Amino acid sequence: MYFNHYTNKPVRLAVALVNSAGDDLDELSEIRDFLDEYKELWEGVAQPPEASELDAIQALRCSLREVITAVDNHSAAEILNRILSDHGAVPRLSTHTGDPHLHFEPINSSMISWLGTTTAMGLAAVIVEHGVERFGECDSTGCNDVYVDTSRNRSRKHCSNLCSTREAVAAHRARKAD
Repeated sequence: MYFNHYTNKPVRLAVALVNSAGDDLDELSEIRDFLDEYKELWEGVAQPPEASELDAIQALRCSLREVITAVDNHSAAEILNRILSDHGAVPRLSTHTGDPHLHFEPINSSMISWLGTTTAMGLAAVIVEHGVERFGECDSTGCNDVYVDTSRNRSRKHCSNLCSTREAVAAHRARKAD
C-alpha cells in the first residue's frame, strides 16, 4: 500500500516518533538528530526545534500513540481533531512541487505546530482511506512499538522483521522442546 505523496513520510514520521519512546529524546540535540531524517519535510516550512518545545513533543508522542492504539475510528478521530486544533492546522493549496496538493501546517510555524499538524494529518489520511484497522502494536514479547500495516491482506502482526523472526524462532524452539 502506498499513501499519497503528502502522507507517506508523515505517516512514517508519526510511527517513528511514537516508537522513539524508549529512546532518550529529552535533549534538544537528540530531537534535532531525530528530525534530521525528515528535514526535507520541514525545512523552509517550520522553525528548527527549540528547547522550550521538548515537553510538548513528548506529549505529542503520547497522543499519537493513543491514535494508533485507538479501538475505533471515532476514538482516533477525536484525538486527531484535538491535535489538529491544538497545533493550528489550516488547509491550504500548495504548488511548490509543481503539482497542486494540500498542506495543513501553518506557514513558518514552530516545530511543535508543524510536527503535530503533519503527523496528525498523515494518520488521519490512513484512517480516512483504510480505518484504524491498519494500525497495530507489535505482538512480539517485550516490544511496545507500533506500525501501520501496509500489507494487502492486513496480516501484519509485528513492527519489524526482527520482531517477526524473534517470535518465529521462539515458537519453533517451543515446538521442538515439546
